[in-house]
Order: sequence, then structure tokens, then C-alpha cells
Amino acid sequence: MAKQAGKSTTNLLRLVQERAICKGKEQPISKEKENKKNKKEKYFVPDLPKDCIYKILMILPIESLQRSRFVCKPWFNMINNSLFVEAHLRRSEMVLIFLSKSIQGGTSSNENVFHVDDLLKSQPEPFSIFQRPILEPDEKFYMQFMEIEDGKSTVRSLNLSCLGKIRATCNGLILLEHKLKRGGSLVINPITRKMIPIPLGTISTPHNESFGFAFSSCTEEYRVVHLFRDESGYVGCEIITVGSRPWRVIDGPKYGLFGWFGNEPVFATGALHWVPHMNRSEYIVSLGVEDERFRQIPLPKSSKRYDRLVEMGGSLSFLNHVNHNQIDVWILKDLDGDWTMKHSITVGYVMDMVPVGCSRNNSEVLVFMRSRDKSLHTYDIEQQEMRKIEIMEGCFPSAGSYVPHINSLVSWKRHSDQRLGDI
Repeated sequence: MAKQAGKSTTNLLRLVQERAICKGKEQPISKEKENKKNKKEKYFVPDLPKDCIYKILMILPIESLQRSRFVCKPWFNMINNSLFVEAHLRRSEMVLIFLSKSIQGGTSSNENVFHVDDLLKSQPEPFSIFQRPILEPDEKFYMQFMEIEDGKSTVRSLNLSCLGKIRATCNGLILLEHKLKRGGSLVINPITRKMIPIPLGTISTPHNESFGFAFSSCTEEYRVVHLFRDESGYVGCEIITVGSRPWRVIDGPKYGLFGWFGNEPVFATGALHWVPHMNRSEYIVSLGVEDERFRQIPLPKSSKRYDRLVEMGGSLSFLNHVNHNQIDVWILKDLDGDWTMKHSITVGYVMDMVPVGCSRNNSEVLVFMRSRDKSLHTYDIEQQEMRKIEIMEGCFPSAGSYVPHINSLVSWKRHSDQRLGDI
């Protein structure tokens, strides 16, 4: 649908751009003025109702939407309006973002690539040389995303390079490892290319810490959560609001709740959720974003090696491998621990199917990665059909794994914009 909309608005965009070019040129002689007048009449674009322009822009692919911001000032104001950004976020589909050593359809010398760490180098900060890690020359990665539709994948490059790994994502914002500062992080929107470094918090080792990224609907703020284990085995917790300076220390989870930090937390139902043990975990550990309180929520079934938590339509789901040929999908209604069995997947051998993510719009489609060969598969809950995804050669993560993501125009900054009708 987005592709058809993009084609249908191409002529409109071209006419507006032609009109802008004609308007900006000064032609000193009358003949050229006459030509200019004729050209303006030829490429005249009638004033469309604002709600019509709004609907056209809303269904454009994210790349076209970015370019459309610079067609004219009214379009720029409309696309940057927080009401438009929020509406676009709600209708955006889930993609899989990943890091690779090369750019899909390009080379590492692409002049249009936005080099995150090169920009950070140009912004000197007064931190100790002991905080600077030793970097290998081949540690640079390129950020790409995969769209999945009808059993086929399309990989597109974000033309963005970085040294650090993806720690978490939330509403189109990415929490990225700040490789130039030991223990550091930064938040970036890869579409708008706006980013902000996160002040240094407690420094820990990778296997003894976990990062979560969440949005507070009450304060409309984005928060980074950092769990870390000290030498005594206690797990501490600190939180920072993106755009502010100090980390806040809060009461951590009870001693002994966490056995490992292997799987990244999932943000859903107004909380961040961790599976605290590699195998046979009887509960999850949840941190409410608003009250900043840890909870121990019993699981409906004991978790196994390939079981995962997945966000589905804003709710938390638990995908539990019952046996070699069955996966049960459970939904957590609230933070009181009320689970409901939604669906059972019984389509052959599924024991090594690792849940990755779920679509956001239209039908509910789960994405799995098969452990033994890293192949991707989709399962349509309504159709009860499992399909293997066709993936182009070389379109695999070089660091980490596939991460569910939403391409959006979201910013961590709060805006008090005017109504769209007043633009």
C-alpha cells in the first residue's frame, strides 16, 4: 500500500518541486518571464486541503517522507509536528534492524554514510584516557533494516556506520553502545540522524549488566535503565531520562532474583521485563516505568532455552516451547500476573525456533529465527501458516542479532506544537 501511495504522489512531489524551482529563479528579460509564466501555468499545483496532504504524507515510505520535509515550509511544519509524528508512529510496521560489515547495495566508502563515531570524535569531552577502549580497525558496522512481506525480505541500508552494538530500541530511537567511551551509550534516531550522548553511569562488565529503553506515557519522556551486578552479587539499578544529566539510583531487585543477563529486556504493558535465568525460569522480573518498582511475576509455564518474551500489540507475550511440535503463546493482561493462553503453534518441528518479534498492524505475524541455521520464518496466527523467509546472500548480522525496530521520526525532546489545522 505504501509503495502504491509513493508512486501516486510522485507526480505531485515533482510538480511542487518544479514550481518551487521556477519561483526561485530570476529572469531579467521579458521573453524569459513569459516562459516562466507559461511554465508555472503548466506545472500549476492546486491548493489541496490540509487533511488531504496530511493523508498523502502519512502513507509515504519513511525515506520519501524525509525528503518531502524539504518540498515547502507548510509540509516541513506538518511532518515535524508532534501530532503527525505520533500518528505516523502508530501506523508504522515492525522491521528487523541489524549491524553488518558492508552496506547492502553499496560499499563502505559511500560518501553519503553518516559516521556516528566520527561525529563524536569532533565533540571532545573531558574524560580520562582510561575510559577510552582499544579499538580494532575492523570494528566498524553498518546499520541496516529488513522489511518482511509475503514471505520475502527487503533489506535497506540506513547509510549509517557505528562502532558500538545495539543495546535497545524504543519507538524508533536506538540505544547504541558508545565505543569511544568505556561504559558509555548514546541515543540516536537513524532516520532523522539526531543523536545525544548519555552521561557515563556505573561502569560494569558486559556479562554483568543489562540495558533497557522505555517510554513514560505520563511524562512523555524516554528513559534508559541500567542494571549491574556488583562483586557481592547484588543487582543495582540506575535510571536516566534522555536529555538530562544525572543518573538516578533506585532500589534494585531482591537479591538472587537474577541468574544472568543473557536476553535483552522487552518493553510492554508499561514496564520492562527480564527472563532472569537461562533455563527453567519460573518467573520474570518486571520494572514499572511510572512507579519504578520491581516486581516478580510468575510465568504460566517454566521457561526453556528457546522461550522468549515478545511485545505483541502493546502487550507482553510469552512464547513457550511445549514440545518438539508445539509452541504456546501466552499474553500478560496486567502487571498483577494474569496470563491468558492466546494460541498454540503446531506446524511441524518447532523446538529450535527462537521468537524474534511480532508485526504491529493488520494480521498478527510472529517472526522466528531457527537456531541451527539462522534462517528466518514467519507465522501468521490467523492463517496458522509458517513460511520461510527468502533472504539475500550477505544480509545477516555481523554483530549481535536481529532487533525488532520501528522506523519513525520520533525525538526524545518534548514538543508543544500547534494544531495541524493551524499550520
